[in-house]
Formats: sequence, structure tokens, C-alpha cells
Amino acid sequence: MRHSTRRTLAAAAVGAAGLGLLGGTAATAAPATTAASWNDYGADWDDPNDAGGISVYEKTVKYSNGESVMAQFIARGEHLTIWDDHDNDRKAIVKLWVGRSGPAVFYAKGDGTETRFNLSYDEGQTVKIQVCTSTSSKAQCSSGTYRGRS
Repeated sequence: MRHSTRRTLAAAAVGAAGLGLLGGTAATAAPATTAASWNDYGADWDDPNDAGGISVYEKTVKYSNGESVMAQFIARGEHLTIWDDHDNDRKAIVKLWVGRSGPAVFYAKGDGTETRFNLSYDEGQTVKIQVCTSTSSKAQCSSGTYRGRS
């Protein structure tokens, strides 16, 4: 149940971004493919529940087996969620830059989990997010090119 819910949420976010339903600068991208066949996606959008806030997500997917890691920062309330769907016996991590600080590092609970954090930042700060499969030197990380605003 949990796994299909995550896929549904991720698919909805990607689909809405592709249709321009998320407003603002919503976009999806597939930067260069790595040797391990990982591809990145992400989007940023004006948060309709937070005047001036911009929410953002980044995801990296291994197409050979469908495994992925994804992180989403929601501007309204500064909520961070990590989905770790990469079976590597390691915790996925998220690097989060807010304003001039960072990166702060957040860890998922492990393979096949959804981990949520309730954060608190001053309004109007730039947010940058990057998700990685682990802290290993061989970890795959998203591009970290999408920007949000608290």
C-alpha cells in the first residue's frame, strides 16, 4: 500500500508539472544519464497555500529496476518528505540549503520507507534540495538544480 501510494503521489506531481498545473516555473527534466542508468526529475511550483512560497521536489530513478529516491519540500509549513525506494540497505539522504545556510542533512528511515520532517524557517528564503541514495562515495544524487522558497 505504502509503495503504490508513493508512486501515485510521485506520478501525480510529475504529471501535474508536465501539464503546467503546478503554476509558476514548474518543469520536469531528465539530465544526463549516468553509467548506472539513473535519471533525475524535479519541479518547483508556486504553493497556492503559502503566498510567495515555492515548493520543490527532486527524484532520481534507476530505470533498470524502477528503484528511486525522492524528496519534496512543501513551502506551507516547511514540510520535508523523503521516499526511499532504493533497495541498497542504506538510508537515503536529503541535503537542504535554506538561505545562506547548509546543507542540512536529513536521513530516511531506510529502504522502502517514507520519512517526514516538520521544519521551521523564516519566510522568503531560497530553498535548494538534493536527494541521494546514501552517504556512500558511490551514491547517486539528483542534480540539485530546482529551487524553492520558504
